[in-house]
Amino acid sequence: MEQQDLLPQENAEMQNQEMNSGASVEAQNITTQESSAPAEETETPIAEPVAEAPVAEEPAAEEPKAEEPAAEEQPVAEAPAPQSAEEMMAEMDAQQTTEEPVAEAEAEAAPETAPEETLEQVEAEYAAFDLEQCVAELERLVKEPNFNLIKMRVGVLRARILDFFRERRRAAQQAFEAAKAAAAENPEANAEEPQAPTNEPDEVEVRFNKAFQQYKDSKAKFIEALEAQKQDNLNAKNKIIEGLKNLIETESNLKVLNDKFKEFQEQWKTIGPVPQTESTNLWQNYHFYVEKFFDILRLNKEAREMDYKKNLESKLELCEKAESLLLLDSINQSFKELQSLHEQWKEIGPVAEEKKEEVWERFKAASDQINQRRKEHYDKLFAEEQNNYNAKVVLCEQAEEITANTSDSVKHFNDISDKLTELLNMWKTLGPAPAKLNDEIWARFKGTLDKFFTQKKEYFQQIKDTQMQNYNQKLNLVIQAEGIADRTDWKQATADILSLQTEWKNIGATPRKYSDQIWKRFRAACDKFFEAKSNYFNNIQDKENENLQKKEELIQKILTHEFGDDRNANMDVMKAYQNEWIAIGFVPKKEKDRIYAEYRAALDKRFAELKISASDMKHNRYQSRIDNILNNPNADKLIDKEKNFLKNKLSQLKEDIVLWENNLGFFSNSKNADLITAEFRKKIESAKEEVKELEYKIRMMNNPKPKSEETPAADAAPEATEAPAETPEA
Repeated sequence: MEQQDLLPQENAEMQNQEMNSGASVEAQNITTQESSAPAEETETPIAEPVAEAPVAEEPAAEEPKAEEPAAEEQPVAEAPAPQSAEEMMAEMDAQQTTEEPVAEAEAEAAPETAPEETLEQVEAEYAAFDLEQCVAELERLVKEPNFNLIKMRVGVLRARILDFFRERRRAAQQAFEAAKAAAAENPEANAEEPQAPTNEPDEVEVRFNKAFQQYKDSKAKFIEALEAQKQDNLNAKNKIIEGLKNLIETESNLKVLNDKFKEFQEQWKTIGPVPQTESTNLWQNYHFYVEKFFDILRLNKEAREMDYKKNLESKLELCEKAESLLLLDSINQSFKELQSLHEQWKEIGPVAEEKKEEVWERFKAASDQINQRRKEHYDKLFAEEQNNYNAKVVLCEQAEEITANTSDSVKHFNDISDKLTELLNMWKTLGPAPAKLNDEIWARFKGTLDKFFTQKKEYFQQIKDTQMQNYNQKLNLVIQAEGIADRTDWKQATADILSLQTEWKNIGATPRKYSDQIWKRFRAACDKFFEAKSNYFNNIQDKENENLQKKEELIQKILTHEFGDDRNANMDVMKAYQNEWIAIGFVPKKEKDRIYAEYRAALDKRFAELKISASDMKHNRYQSRIDNILNNPNADKLIDKEKNFLKNKLSQLKEDIVLWENNLGFFSNSKNADLITAEFRKKIESAKEEVKELEYKIRMMNNPKPKSEETPAADAAPEATEAPAETPEA
């Protein structure tokens, strides 16, 4: 067309780059490569994206191709009829060079985070699969809607399945020929005519055809969507060309013209690739109006050469920067910066024809070296990661072996902990394993350690709980020992504290932070008691004489005390004298009976003067007994013991009363019956009175309170308590 003849030589050589300017590296690769499919689907390279970017200046890649994507890959409305293996193989061979036109587009659509795997890895994974397993795996894979994720695996499986079909058909054909030859050699035999192998597909072939058709349909949908997007891009770029045409033909203001032209340029850069058949024509139309724009601006040859010079300087600077990246230690950083340099390269305009190839080859050489270094780095990294994985598997096995048998031994648990800690330190010195195995192997190792340390924690928690129980028990013994330390009933107190010491020995260990503290406290209480006991018996004679003098003075106070008219107050005074008597302690043995007789006589005299009844005196005496029990450290045990004694005695008295009343009838016919009967009746009445007294005492024991806590009863009166033992015993 006429417009094409107006294009300058240098712009014609740049058409492929500028037509798709602003598109992503991957999108440009689709545009330039979609018509030249690789020989095998599984051989699509996992290329360095940056190495493919700078194709703009490379003359060999500038001529766009006009082929349409393979038409046979479009989805069909109806399911195809079943095919035999041979027919499918023939179809696959026919489609080999046309079914891959969007290999680079697939790479663009693939998620960046999809794990990369090589053809060798996939082939090794499926090497042991039989025909049934291959077909089942293919059926599973084609359920993935994004065919780009499964294309390599589908290619490997398809090749294996077709090999299986060929081998099976070859074997069937050989069997048929052998049977036919055998029949020819022995025509007299009545064997049936050998049947030629049928081309009808069996169940496995039907399943394979169906699964692969599903894969082709998915791929066709992808291609259809991609072509639709290209068509939209074509429409958008045609609108820009129409806008440029109107702008150039109607606008006379150079500033407005320049600003609008830059806006159209920016819009053009943001639009992706277009259908390959329209690429050349679209580019030529676009640059026709671009050149007309420059003609309008009357850029002379000198200005253009200055522009070429400036572009050359910029590209040489990019070459130097790219070459300097080879000196960087960081592979990833150099690769990332190289990507940026390629983006900048695309934005720089053309250079003089004689310099174009030279500067491009220099920039491409630096890019190739960086890409090669990156590839070698990742190859080495993969080998190291595999070695790390193998070492970590060994550590996992050692950890599992170490933790296989545990025992209820602190030492054993600690030994295993030390060994696992050593394994963990070794683990930390290893680098990462391959990404797809790294989490799995770490979960295995961590799971083994977590399981053991959970068991260890539970075991030591049991020990800790037991030690805390022991601590609480020993703390209770300490409190009891501190209570005994101040007692002066030496015989019982000594027995009690020795019992505590025995109990202490039978209790296990306590927490370490409390052990020394609780032992010192218990030891101090025991030492205090035995020192007091030793001091007491070393000075017992002086102490008893002192107690005798105190009791004689107390008797005089009882005899000379002036009582008032308040009966309750008088009872409290007598009660206080009784408590004071008990608190004084022992007297010399030879004076014990005398002093106690004087004390009883003084009490009886004052009780008589106060007109206190015998019942009141008895109740008061028992209240005094309860007070003595409550003041004892073993009050609870003594209360229970006293209650059991009273209940047993009450039960026995009631049985005796019933027996005596029954025996009264037997005495009526005996000699002196009246005397015997009167004596037994008196005995029965006395027992009944005692029953009442016991019941009263049981009621008091069921709710024991010190006298000081009770409201004094109107009829209650103190009475002399029974004399305590005056002779101390060690």
